[in-house]
Amino acid sequence: MATLTQTAQTTRKALKYGVIALVVIFVLKIAWGVGTDIWKKIHPPPPPPPTMAFGPLPKLKFPEKQTPELSYRLETIQGALPQFDNIDRVYLSPQKPPNLLALDRAKQKVRKMGFTGQPEKVNENTYRWTTEITPATTLEMNINTGNFHLRYQFENDQELLVQKNLPTNEQAAQEAKSFLQNNGLLTEDLATGSAEFDYLKYISPNLIPAISLSEADFVRVNFFRADLNDLRIYPPNPKEALVSFLFSGSRLMGKRIIEIKYTYQPIDRNTSATYPLKPINNAWQELQSKQGYIANLGQNDDKQITIRKIYLAYYDSEEPQTFIQPIYIFEGDHNFFAYVPAIDPTWTEK
Repeated sequence: MATLTQTAQTTRKALKYGVIALVVIFVLKIAWGVGTDIWKKIHPPPPPPPTMAFGPLPKLKFPEKQTPELSYRLETIQGALPQFDNIDRVYLSPQKPPNLLALDRAKQKVRKMGFTGQPEKVNENTYRWTTEITPATTLEMNINTGNFHLRYQFENDQELLVQKNLPTNEQAAQEAKSFLQNNGLLTEDLATGSAEFDYLKYISPNLIPAISLSEADFVRVNFFRADLNDLRIYPPNPKEALVSFLFSGSRLMGKRIIEIKYTYQPIDRNTSATYPLKPINNAWQELQSKQGYIANLGQNDDKQITIRKIYLAYYDSEEPQTFIQPIYIFEGDHNFFAYVPAIDPTWTEK
């Protein structure tokens, strides 16, 4: 029969080994969790297969222009072509169907902008309004999409070039956004996107870059859309947004904003499908074989292009497009930009 002393010793040993066992179990559990996390990071589960829910996609519409003979050299941070996932999202861009009331609605819109006369028909979808005041201001609008181009003939207004009371960047952006807001055009992705500014000097017949605001005749505000699926949205020219305002130094209504370019294609950010991407090696070969689109040659008169960055983005066309598709961006020295469609050609229309 065990004595009280023996019983106490046995109890203490049991408690000791029990605590040790609990500690071991706790440590093993933590180690298992950490090991599992490390394994998952090293061996992530494969992404779900692409859905291709929209079927074959139309080819992207890049502006037509001659591709120059260029020589390329790859000098990225990685020292090679970067790696990308093999699938990405394509988004629906819903288009408005033709409407019998489109012209009447367009007249209401331009009336708010100060155009009260009757328009001239340019083509089936485009109408032009012109003020009777000299120098004239014209506004051309696609009555189906609502996209328009407003321009004051500042070349015929010598006094305008003398007035140097140009707005600051902040003032120009705010005035432009107020115009968009008042005309029901300030969408969320324009309001939350980035604004970039160009200082321009008029040397007949061109607008050329100015070094600073003090030397400029005009200030241009470019409104770039907010990112889509964590990727930037690029227009045909990466330096010129599809929505932009050109400001003069005048305080007079009708002369303050002398040009507005407004081209906006809607994006349904809640409706998308995944598609396979072409390998980046293929895109690089396409660029070198003149199958890419040179969005901006930049200051590369020697035609020797050094590519520093390669990344994915989305393309926003000037022409109506049913889907917003990803592209590979090849960015180089001296403001060089080239675009190559990123979707696997198996899933684009022939």
